[in-house]
Amino acid sequence: MALLELHDLHTYFKTKRGIVKAVNGVSYQVEAGKTLGVVGESGSGKSVSAMSILKLLDGNGYVDSGEIIFNGKNIKECSMDEMYKIRGNEISVIFQEPMTSLNPVFTIGKQIAESYIVHQHMKKKDALKKAVEMLSAVKIPNPEAVAKQYPHQLSGGMRQRVMIAMALACEPHLLIADEPTTALDVTIQAQILHLMNELKREKGTSILFITHDLGVINEMADDVAVMYCGQVVEMASVDTIFGKNSYSHPYTEGLMTSIPRLDMPAGVRLEAIPGAVPHPLDLPKGCKFAPRCKYCTERCMEEEPELVQVEDNHMIRCFYPEKEARHAK
Repeated sequence: MALLELHDLHTYFKTKRGIVKAVNGVSYQVEAGKTLGVVGESGSGKSVSAMSILKLLDGNGYVDSGEIIFNGKNIKECSMDEMYKIRGNEISVIFQEPMTSLNPVFTIGKQIAESYIVHQHMKKKDALKKAVEMLSAVKIPNPEAVAKQYPHQLSGGMRQRVMIAMALACEPHLLIADEPTTALDVTIQAQILHLMNELKREKGTSILFITHDLGVINEMADDVAVMYCGQVVEMASVDTIFGKNSYSHPYTEGLMTSIPRLDMPAGVRLEAIPGAVPHPLDLPKGCKFAPRCKYCTERCMEEEPELVQVEDNHMIRCFYPEKEARHAK
C-alpha cells in the first residue's frame, strides 16, 4: 500500500530569464514501511520534488500541476494552516547540513522539545524529558548533558543524530531525508545509515531518501527512482537496479559504471559520463540525456521518450532500454 504518491508533478520557478521547469512530470510512490531512494546528479530535481510535498519551496517556486497524495488525501490542495499540522507531525525532514538547520542560540534539548510543545501540546517539563529520551533513542551518549549543549559544541555526526531525533520526535508516518550523510565522513555515514534502518524497523516509518550516492541507495532503499533534468528516467526495485538484468537506462548505466568496485582490475580507469547536466532554461529538444548518451541516435535528438514499463515493476524512459540491443549497435 502506498503512503505517498506523486502523480505527474510539475514544479516551476519564476526567474528573470524565464520559467525554470525544475520538476517536469514526476510520478513516484513510497510504500508504507519502506524506503524509496531518489538518485541523480545535482540539478536533477530530487530535492525540489521532495520539498514540493511540504510546500517548502523558495518564494519564486510553485507547484503548477499534478497531485501529491498522502494517506489518501491530496495535500497539494491543503492550506498553509493544514500544512503546519502535517509538517513534523505526519511528515518530517532531515536536511543535508545540520548546522544550518539547528538554531545556534538555543540548546539541543529546547529545540527537540519544541516539536512536542507545538505538535503534541506538552508542557515544557514533559517535553524536555521526552527530548532526552529521543537523544538516547538515536544512540547519543550522555543525553542529559547533550540536551544542555548548543549545536556548535557537537560534532557533525552528533548534530545529524540530533536532527534525526528532532525529525522522529512525533513519530511521523513519512521521513524525508535530503542527502543526510553528504557532509559526514564514511565511518559516521555508516553509523547514521544503520541508525535510520534500525529506527525504520522499530517504528515502521516510511523514508524518502534523496542522494547522489548509489552506494548509499544500495544500503538504504527498497525501491529506486533515478531522476535526470526534472524527470524520472528509471524506476524499479533496488535488486533490479543493482542486479544483472536485461534492461536499464543509459544514465543509470553511466552512474553504475562510474562507481569503484572491489573486483575491478588494477589500473583500469573508471568510466565518466561526458558533459554536464544542461541548464534548465536550455534543455535539448528530444531526450534530455541524448547529448551525453553514447547510444544516442537521430530519433533521440528529435523525439522525447515516455516512461514505459519494460518488466514487472520496472519502468524506463528510453527508446532503447535493452542492454544487448544497445551494445550491439
